[in-house]
Amino acid sequence: MSCLILKLTTVKLLFLCFRLQTGILGRENGPDVVTVIVKQGSDVILPCSLSTKDDITSKLFDWMKDGRDVFMYDGGDHYNNGRSGQDDHYKGRVSHFPGELKSGNASIIIQNTRMEDGGDYTCDFPRLQPGQKFHIKLVVGTAPKPYVTSPHQTADLALLQCQVRGAFPKPKLHWQDRAGNILHAEEPKVTEREGRYDIILQTTVNKTNYYRCVATQEEISHQVDTETFVFISGAASKPYITLVDVTEDGVQLKCEVRDAFPQPKLRWQDSDGNIFPAEERQVSERGGHYNVSLYSTVTSTTTNRFSCVVKQEDIGHIVNAEITLLDKLFEDKSCPVAGAWIGGWFSGALTVAAVLALFEVAKYIMKYCKKDSPQTNGSYTIPSTQPLKPPV
Repeated sequence: MSCLILKLTTVKLLFLCFRLQTGILGRENGPDVVTVIVKQGSDVILPCSLSTKDDITSKLFDWMKDGRDVFMYDGGDHYNNGRSGQDDHYKGRVSHFPGELKSGNASIIIQNTRMEDGGDYTCDFPRLQPGQKFHIKLVVGTAPKPYVTSPHQTADLALLQCQVRGAFPKPKLHWQDRAGNILHAEEPKVTEREGRYDIILQTTVNKTNYYRCVATQEEISHQVDTETFVFISGAASKPYITLVDVTEDGVQLKCEVRDAFPQPKLRWQDSDGNIFPAEERQVSERGGHYNVSLYSTVTSTTTNRFSCVVKQEDIGHIVNAEITLLDKLFEDKSCPVAGAWIGGWFSGALTVAAVLALFEVAKYIMKYCKKDSPQTNGSYTIPSTQPLKPPV
């Protein structure tokens, strides 16, 4: 890496760094070539300076590119003060550093670089003895902003695609979330045409978040990105209800929602819409989705029908599930195991035959509890040695 300091004014310095490559142009053991890389649309300095630092105010130096006149200076006469002959492509965009001529500096600055400016330049001092010619290679890089789309999205995930077209030098692409975490992505798809690169990079996400595609071109110290917002609904499915226990206080029910996003709110209510007190919600999170459970101990109502209502306000989503409990669960607390087993069956969908069968089993169990079980302090218990089986 070589560096050049150009004094633009008495108080302002321009510090230019460039790479020095040998043998890129000219004969096999030809002259050194300075390679300068710049982003399209920026201003760039092409360095040219005599090592002797001799005063060149009265000298001639000529800048050329592929046979086109870029800039000529001859003893104070140059293209910007009336001299003719400059190629139209460079008119009004090229200038030199008058204050640096006394120290042998013939560098020029090209404003608002275009892709066509890229190529091989020469800075020639034809009247010096011996003559001196410098070779400069200008690389103009394009850095288009990434184009982001979502070709496929479901309720659980989204496929994100980042595309950069016509870029040079070849950029590196990566996906990251808003916190800066780099995301796993598929292998980039790269195509090249006339020295320009088209690149596609895809990744799959399953969380609601802001995501950013970043394109980096290290050669021209350029980085550009495009951000997009992805919403993964994760709408809660119908909650799952289970009957946990039968106590003196009532029947304990559990409502559970799994893999929901945004985090839902749960409540227990009876058929008239009256809300039952509940325990503190139990919440766990994994991969941005939530599992939520809510326990409540309900007491007898006119219908004994209870609902667990799940609400996700952020996406306007409400879903509920119902359970209808047997009156016997509230009337007789002496058979908690039987009551729990029977009530638990009502948390799912049953056929008419299954419902009738359950009532027959319930009658049998309650009769067994009252007549055949030992009595203690006015209550009945059920022996636990023979587990209950569902009806056939």
